[in-house]
Amino acid sequence: MFKRLFRNVDWFLILIPILLTVIGIVFIYSTGITVTGENTNKYLRQLMWVGISVVVFLVVLWIDYYRWVELSSYFYILGIILLILTLLVGKNIRGSRSWFGVGGLGIQASEVMKVFYILFLAKYLASAPVIEKRIQVFVVSSLITLLPMGLILLQPDLGTTLVYVAIFLAMGFVGLVDTRFIRYLVLVGMVGAIVILLIAFYKYYLEMGNPPLPLIDLLIDFKTLFSIAVALLLYSLFTAVIDFFNPVGWIKKILPFSIFSGMGFLMAVGAVKVLKAYQWKRILVMINPEFDKAGAGYNVIQSRIAIGSGGLFGKGLFRGTQNQLGFLPEKDTDFIFSIICEEMGLLGALLVLGLFFLYFSYMYTIIKEAKDKEGVLVTVGIFAMFATHVIINTGMALGILPATGLPLPFISYGGSAYLAFAMGAAFLINIHSRRFVH
Repeated sequence: MFKRLFRNVDWFLILIPILLTVIGIVFIYSTGITVTGENTNKYLRQLMWVGISVVVFLVVLWIDYYRWVELSSYFYILGIILLILTLLVGKNIRGSRSWFGVGGLGIQASEVMKVFYILFLAKYLASAPVIEKRIQVFVVSSLITLLPMGLILLQPDLGTTLVYVAIFLAMGFVGLVDTRFIRYLVLVGMVGAIVILLIAFYKYYLEMGNPPLPLIDLLIDFKTLFSIAVALLLYSLFTAVIDFFNPVGWIKKILPFSIFSGMGFLMAVGAVKVLKAYQWKRILVMINPEFDKAGAGYNVIQSRIAIGSGGLFGKGLFRGTQNQLGFLPEKDTDFIFSIICEEMGLLGALLVLGLFFLYFSYMYTIIKEAKDKEGVLVTVGIFAMFATHVIINTGMALGILPATGLPLPFISYGGSAYLAFAMGAAFLINIHSRRFVH
């Protein structure tokens, strides 16, 4: 049985997740040691989730990935139902309703939904008329993405939402023949992000005790931003009508930029209206954590201290002071990479990042060797999921990205996340082992 499951598989695809899991268990144990020398035993709970995930891993591997893709619409619907249930009966933890209990276990539906979503989007893009009905396929793909994203934003969970965005952009870029729509979406995101960052820098300027600048106050006002967005979109509509009746070369070139710049400003308008004070503080902390040492900047400052104090070889396993003395909050989840750096130093950090880089290189090989579109798209989606988590989690630890609560794959404490990563790993092996079948 096992010989058949793992034939034609590069064993590094199995070895790398195992090594990362072992590292994770060791450092979850380390972060659980209290000042009295006892342990919170979270590592035992994580081991239980590893056991559950191994069973799911084997089930996913047993059935041909093509069959999983065929059934993905049912899993997608199941995931949507779980997300709705989370909003209705989920636990409110630190202001986010992301969990609900099943048999004594806390389940985070948004994590496993990532894999369901990847499978369903791969199914749609592989069978959709991407050449004949380009706009329709893009719109439907967007709706497939926006439904779970909207439910997750309502929790609210901005970090996980970003993962869905990354998955959609990656799979859309590969799966859509006309990639202009994806490039335009990136443009929307860039314009919106630039406007939001400029607002954040001005807020930081004010937080430092500087006097208000009337012109800037006017420009970043909600009504002004909304007016700019509407003006750009109305201009786009006007020029589109002109181009329809009398095509002009320069209009065709500038029209997409005016449309999506308007949408980018609209995105910034939404951020100004929706982002709460604590979320703005997380962005400001990215600029300079010192301005709120005791609040939003505390975690980042302690994380940087832990990373810097580790040096080249680290302080030694179970000997990190930021860890053992409890200075660093969320040390077994969001900032576990910081603890690795403190206790194992730069060499330990490079080992972890090297394993992830090697894992990504194998994913790239699977993408090149996959013989059908479904296999390619599922692998691209899983690649985007893992890469986004690694980039954002390590970026949070270094203080160069806002704290969004994304775990480090296979390493951070968290059962639902581990289960999702294990499912992703199983699909990679499933696709690679059947490359001679499809």
